[in-house]
Amino acid sequence: MDKLTLNDYAAIAQIVMAIVAFVGIIISITFSIKTLGELQHDRRVRSKPHLAFEPGGYLLDIEFVKAGKKCPGLNPKFVERMFPDLPEDAESVRLKVHKYGNLRNYGAGTGLETQIKWVPNKIWFGSESFILDKNKLLEPPYCGELNTMSPIPRHILSEQESSLSRIPTFIEKDFEKKITKVEGILEICCSDIFGRNYKAYQQFYLFTDYKAKLLVCI
Repeated sequence: MDKLTLNDYAAIAQIVMAIVAFVGIIISITFSIKTLGELQHDRRVRSKPHLAFEPGGYLLDIEFVKAGKKCPGLNPKFVERMFPDLPEDAESVRLKVHKYGNLRNYGAGTGLETQIKWVPNKIWFGSESFILDKNKLLEPPYCGELNTMSPIPRHILSEQESSLSRIPTFIEKDFEKKITKVEGILEICCSDIFGRNYKAYQQFYLFTDYKAKLLVCI
């Protein structure tokens, strides 16, 4: 076998240096990607809202208003279309207070365009009850379009609170005053400053006492 010349050693050294340089580039890229991932994760954590209603009950004074097909916070034509057979002198159940509930942002980021949807799962009429299936939840007065509302304010900063200003439509339009209890889920929706959407779920209970003109929310 021929002995290696200085030129051969020089060529081998260049190959080794190229390999070392390539490995160094790979390591640098790997660390850069890892650092970028950590930064993105930290940014997501710092911008993520976490909204939830503080637990507890609310005794709400109510009154009965002959509002017919009108419903606060909803387009009048839309309500008329959803309740075509509702008498014009039908009494609506309305709040005497301007706001209720404590919706708090426990996250580090601001909750934007917040909306609350009341999804009833079970309703009592006196001692009798029935479960609302998927088809029933598409009908008025239980459908999401009628029972979705924005809190005030709807943009909730970290450690700040918001409140609701109206009751769900399935209570508002209980003009025969037959409902005694409702249980279901509150769907809390919002987005962060980067447009990412978030949902949270919380159980609710409603108890009515129309004779005492009280509504209890838990």
